Amino acid sequence: MEFIDPSVYERADEGLRQLIKRAEVGALSEKEYDQYEASMKLLADEIDMEKQGYERGMADGMRKGIAQGMQQGVQQESIRIAKEMKQNKIPTDVISKITHLPESEIDNL
Repeated sequence: MEFIDPSVYERADEGLRQLIKRAEVGALSEKEYDQYEASMKLLADEIDMEKQGYERGMADGMRKGIAQGMQQGVQQESIRIAKEMKQNKIPTDVISKITHLPESEIDNL
């Protein structure tokens, strides 16, 4: 649609831009239309791949976050148990074997 002044596009709202785009697509030759369709499909595929990558990244991040949270929970429970054992006068080396905490950490509890 070569006769439309470019300033019309700048001032047009979204609805008018869509109508102009439809008119432009409708004026394409069969070969040009096939090229247009192929480029639109490629664009849609690229957008879909980006979206899937984002979703996969989010899922990976959630798994890592859950694993990290579980590890922190186990660590906190080991510390809680070590404190209780220390209060009950259990030797540090025994506490370390049971909780897998270093003796130096147990000494600082």
